[in-house]
Amino acid sequence: MINNIISDRSLIEKEKKLFEKIIFFVLLVCCIYIFNIFSKIGEEKSYLESTLFFIRSFSSILSVLAFGSCLISYNRLKKDSIFVISLMYLGLFVGIVSGQIDFLSFYYEEYNLFSYTTVSTSILRIFLLIIAIIPKSKIKTVIINNKKISIIFVILSTIIFDVIEKNLNFLQYFYSTDFFIMYNYFLTVIYFISAARLLAIGIKEKEYIFVVLASSIFMLAIKAIYAVYAVNTTSFYVKLTSVSITYIIFLIIIAGSFIELYLYINRTKILNENLSLFYNLTDNHKHSFMFICKEDGEIIYCNKKFKEYYKIYSPEDAKRVKLSFAILVNKLENRDEIIKSINTKGVWRGIIKNQDESRSVDCSLQVIETFDSSKEYVITYMDVSKLIRKELELEKLKVYNKEKTEFMSNISHELRTPINIFYSTIQLLDISLVKSDKDFKDMYRKYRKTLHVNCKRMLRLINNVVDISKIETGILKGKFDYYNLIAIVEDVTLSVVNYAQLKFINIQFDTNEEEFIAKCDPSMIERALLNLLSNAIKFTPENKNIYVNVYVNDDFAEINIKDEGIGISKSDKTAIFERFVQADKSLTRENEGSGIGLSIVKSIIDLHDGYISVESKVGEGSTFKIILPNRCDECIDYKIYDISNYNTELELSDIYEILV
Repeated sequence: MINNIISDRSLIEKEKKLFEKIIFFVLLVCCIYIFNIFSKIGEEKSYLESTLFFIRSFSSILSVLAFGSCLISYNRLKKDSIFVISLMYLGLFVGIVSGQIDFLSFYYEEYNLFSYTTVSTSILRIFLLIIAIIPKSKIKTVIINNKKISIIFVILSTIIFDVIEKNLNFLQYFYSTDFFIMYNYFLTVIYFISAARLLAIGIKEKEYIFVVLASSIFMLAIKAIYAVYAVNTTSFYVKLTSVSITYIIFLIIIAGSFIELYLYINRTKILNENLSLFYNLTDNHKHSFMFICKEDGEIIYCNKKFKEYYKIYSPEDAKRVKLSFAILVNKLENRDEIIKSINTKGVWRGIIKNQDESRSVDCSLQVIETFDSSKEYVITYMDVSKLIRKELELEKLKVYNKEKTEFMSNISHELRTPINIFYSTIQLLDISLVKSDKDFKDMYRKYRKTLHVNCKRMLRLINNVVDISKIETGILKGKFDYYNLIAIVEDVTLSVVNYAQLKFINIQFDTNEEEFIAKCDPSMIERALLNLLSNAIKFTPENKNIYVNVYVNDDFAEINIKDEGIGISKSDKTAIFERFVQADKSLTRENEGSGIGLSIVKSIIDLHDGYISVESKVGEGSTFKIILPNRCDECIDYKIYDISNYNTELELSDIYEILV
């Protein structure tokens, strides 16, 4: 079967062998008939002997052609019942050749059973006919599995039973007229039932050859009835009529087979036209991979695109692909879903991802039933990896543009607040300017802190925008040197204590070591910590706690900033480190912010080859975890970094409601 993938050579060889067998058989029959004709030249024979010679020769040719017609039909349709019925016609052929049927009656004055047929061989033929019409039979299965042996058995048993029956004298008692009539009635019933059964099969399965066989069997029933009618008649005409019925029986099979063959040729012609369209559609398809396989995965057809991609040039290559496909199927995450859909619906359609090759294929699978009731699978798939990547990139671009638009809206809102304050303060100062210097100084002194805070807010916002631009272009670089990381974390924590206390929030710092020398950019670490602490203060209600803990070992340092604030939902946790993303995007939110602070924090940690994550539960608070690797040799000198109050004020400037 696998050779069908490579070429049609095996099919051509099979057709060639079958044609050679038919030609040989036809020539053999012709030679025998010609030999009989020329061997009788010059012999003086009586009128009756000449007639019997013609009857025997013509009946033999028709019977063997009927047997051959059945075999040809079986070879095309592979219907077991047709082969078993062909054995019955084979028995008729052997009976005619060996002198068991029809022509012996011409030697006898009465039309009795002994001169009509051999009972034992007749029963054998009836037995074969009954087996053929039974839907499921173990004997039929044995016959089909041993075709050559079955043919030899029918030939030998027909000859042996005839010799035995004619040489056992005690059987002559059964050859009475009454037994002859009863036996023919029995044959009539069996033939009628068999014909009706074959006719029903032909109508149900829409196979014309079963109707032909039913007609032939029906004529056998007519012959049996005619034998009963002619039991007391010895005229030459009656006997010739009985022989002519035999001719009709065989001619129906032969003519019906030719008609069925003509219909088959027409159907084949249409099928070939459709097959040509199929090959143009599938074999030369430039976009889709298509193949058909058995239940065990053996590939029985694949189109050119499939062959070229998997380099299938021989049956061994097809076995290699079968093995690789079996491994892939076992790795599929949705394997159970596919099997369930195939068993219930007979089809499946979906996307299959191959993680090893980073490929995504749009696959459709359909089950087809074969003549032998086995299952085959038609699989069509198309590599959609590039398309999916483009769609994902487009979707990301859409999300990115949406986030940038929201970011611009937030920036506009963030800028508008301090600018409005600047403008209002300037207006007040302008009014006080026309008054005494004392009024102007009092007015300026009153709004001085507000101006400073909002200037820092604007400066912080502008710094973030500049930094995010540097991150996008990849030019954000750090100034790395060796510092005591624990001292930096502790100093930054202490620098925000006063801001937290204004909201009655308690900040606690703890560490398992007093020193951890790390290669880092201290200003970036300071900025990242200030951002996280600023968020913790903003989103933590009054009279709550913030915990800053540092755990170090030989390989890394872990910094945990835990608050008892409002928490973060699961849907927001996966996006808060992305650029331009803020959990609360509304302009009426309680806490101000542009939504890029955590993105900058993540970029800073990434520059240090570190990792940042968050654990949170809504209403219970959040824990931000920073892990920084130890990239410092032992006994190395390190620098001291002084925390800048200006940086603290700048980073916490958006908590303006606390400071003003």
